[in-house]
Amino acid sequence: MIEEGIIKEEGKKGEKTIVLIKESDSNVDIGFGFSSFDDEIIFEEVRGYLVNYFRNIHKEDIICKNNFVVIDLNHLYSCGLMEFVEFVVNNPERGLKFLKECYEEAYYSLNVEYLPEDFTLTVKNIPKALRVINTIEEIRKSHKGKLIEFEGIIAVASKVKGYTEKKCFVCQKCGYEWLAENNLFDPIKIKKCPRCGGDVVYNEEKSIDIDIQELKVQQPLEQMKNPDENPKYITVILKNSPGIYSGRVRIVGVVRTYKSTKKNIDVKDYYVEGWYVEKVDENENISISEEDKRLFEKLAKRKDVIDLLSDRLIPEIKGHEHVKKAIFLQQVKGTKKRSGRRHNIHILLVADPGVGKTQMLRRIAKIPGNVYSSVTTATAVGLTAAVEREKTEIGDNTWVVKPGVLVKANGGTACIDELDKKKDVHTAVLEAVESQTIHVNKGGINAKLPAECAVLAACNPKWGKFNPDVSIAEQINIYTALLDRFDLIFPIRNVSDKDRDREIADHITSLAIYDSIDEEVEGYDYITVEVDGEEIKIDFDFVVKYIMYARQKKAILSKEAKEVLDDWYVEMRKKHEITARQLEGAVRLAEAHAKARLKDIVEVEDAEEAITMITECLKEIAYDPETGIFDVDKILGMSKKERDKLSMVYEIIKKLAEKSELVEHEDVVKEVEKRGLGEKELKQIIDKLKKYGEIDEPRPGRYRLI
Repeated sequence: MIEEGIIKEEGKKGEKTIVLIKESDSNVDIGFGFSSFDDEIIFEEVRGYLVNYFRNIHKEDIICKNNFVVIDLNHLYSCGLMEFVEFVVNNPERGLKFLKECYEEAYYSLNVEYLPEDFTLTVKNIPKALRVINTIEEIRKSHKGKLIEFEGIIAVASKVKGYTEKKCFVCQKCGYEWLAENNLFDPIKIKKCPRCGGDVVYNEEKSIDIDIQELKVQQPLEQMKNPDENPKYITVILKNSPGIYSGRVRIVGVVRTYKSTKKNIDVKDYYVEGWYVEKVDENENISISEEDKRLFEKLAKRKDVIDLLSDRLIPEIKGHEHVKKAIFLQQVKGTKKRSGRRHNIHILLVADPGVGKTQMLRRIAKIPGNVYSSVTTATAVGLTAAVEREKTEIGDNTWVVKPGVLVKANGGTACIDELDKKKDVHTAVLEAVESQTIHVNKGGINAKLPAECAVLAACNPKWGKFNPDVSIAEQINIYTALLDRFDLIFPIRNVSDKDRDREIADHITSLAIYDSIDEEVEGYDYITVEVDGEEIKIDFDFVVKYIMYARQKKAILSKEAKEVLDDWYVEMRKKHEITARQLEGAVRLAEAHAKARLKDIVEVEDAEEAITMITECLKEIAYDPETGIFDVDKILGMSKKERDKLSMVYEIIKKLAEKSELVEHEDVVKEVEKRGLGEKELKQIIDKLKKYGEIDEPRPGRYRLI
């Protein structure tokens, strides 16, 4: 039988003897802060209760023989075991070992079969009253060896690797076998038997291996004492890792130290031995009280509730109410579907210089879960995810995943500025907005990273200012396939108007004054509105909480709202060239509008508001003055009339190509002139056919189908 214990070095100076201390040696100090005599008193007081607790609370785990069991410390604490849970926090290894013993006793009282070989028991949810730290930047030497819990965002994740947690040693003289705890940064080496002093050998087969993964975790910005400082990070060595590569996580583990890799410097770095990790929903990070909910429900009775909140979401920008409203609804989101169909709303701002597009994006990025990035300083993998070789704490050449902006914004909004500046990022962004995932497969890491986020992107027109007479596609350097995925595209124009200019000037100078005052100023930091005789203070934090509360609603289309949307689509299709994408966008907006009013049913007014937003947007970017209709192809740089001409020329070349592989330019001119098309316009169409890859021109004036 293999014995398990703690290896301790004893002896006079210059002499070392390896001693195996058994758990039954009750009066020996084993170095966990308490003597084992004190431990036994605590343990015996709670042993019977814990065994019974496991038989009841974890009965399903026992009956199903689950190999991974998680104990909720906060639940134990609420059951009256305050002193024991405090002991576990201060003495995690000893406490966890005792919990395993009690679980095994409960297990064998209900099962005759052995525990699974790969059985793991761990803990989660430290009671708030016993948490020694709350954030990464608070970790200090006094926390070494303590159980801690904190939240962070995965900045780097290694591939999962195997690690020998307990090494088996066998004495060649007396045959004694035992398991000894290994140390990741200082692997244990034993040469002599603790019983007889004979030579020992390492038995790899009987040693216990586990999966580990190294994470570099960043402290969330909203938890920083000073948000202007550089982000704080900590290394986490996650034991029994399932393989986690992105997102916001909650980690429970033990603070450890290891010697710095810098030579000749006796400095130790902190890391966390991760015992448990779970993904965190961003909505969980916003504390919403019952009083908050009461105020939200009361405010939602106002007809102008969405206008009020959308204006306070981005108060720095004067005007552009329709854009603010759309962005507010984007933050609320549509209703999540079982099928996985997209419920996020994507918005593109095509803005003249100086209208505040970057301010808008940076403001929205302050909402927890949202992330800002400018394409001018980002790469394609910086927006999606990178898999690279890197020196880490567990290897000099380890494959790691570095989640990008779209992955970090999972569940929130990716605010992408200057989207038109680098075309190489468009394909990467397209995968995320289409499938809401990022696939990585390199270096033995094959994972689909969730990127279920809304995209709020912005860019400038090529020629400085937006021209309503030229298609969007011709004015910005964005792939048409990506452009087509945006539900709403807003041109934001800087048009000179005396009255409006005075309003903007007054707004900017007033902000400069208010921002210099140390205390909150009504109208700048917040507004106060009255509902049923009660005053409600609305500031940015209030709006963020409202958004998170509204997101929880699951608004479903009513029969009447469905009919309104159906009828609108059918009527629009009779006169205008729109597609099902516009209908899907209208549904998402209608759902978000209902949720923003804290409704569970999408009513007619929600559907009508969504239709108005889509229609107003189309008027600005898809109206064809020649035909008097909305044509979504105009967004992509081609109206229906242009598309018909393109198709006509292509069919002519195709027919002529039946006689000869190379079609003469003069023959094409003769055919198009019969249909009223001039040679100048023909040249433009020929150029487009070549650009779209339909034909090429191997010799001057001769065309060939591709």
